[in-house]
Amino acid sequence: MKKIMTAVAALAGAFTLVCAQDTSHESALQEALQAEQAGQLDRTVRVIIPENQHVTDKTASVRIEYEPMYDEARIYYTCMYVTYDKAEAMNTVIAILEDFMKENHYYHYQYMARDRERYFKNERGYNMAQYMSYVRFTR
Repeated sequence: MKKIMTAVAALAGAFTLVCAQDTSHESALQEALQAEQAGQLDRTVRVIIPENQHVTDKTASVRIEYEPMYDEARIYYTCMYVTYDKAEAMNTVIAILEDFMKENHYYHYQYMARDRERYFKNERGYNMAQYMSYVRFTR
């Protein structure tokens, strides 16, 4: 009899904890929904072109697409195909990330996906190469 009463008490306690967690999660969702409706959430993507691009290739350019709400960024290194060097692209992206972390007071970043390379023709018909890196920052 004591075992049954203990089991019932344990189940009641577990049920109470689960219900308490659900209400706290629901209240957090309600606050986020209210903030979204009020227009307080910044879901915009800022396109940043760094001043110091750390490139040695004269045809290369770097562009950052930064999402401040999620602390995520995509860094694009683009240059002509004939002058493309993957090692230089990687080093440039790392240097840009280090500068960006210092400017925005982040202390660490992690890669969200593998770095990608893409080859395409631009509007003038020139063959281009693009190296893309996708990271998330932590404060």
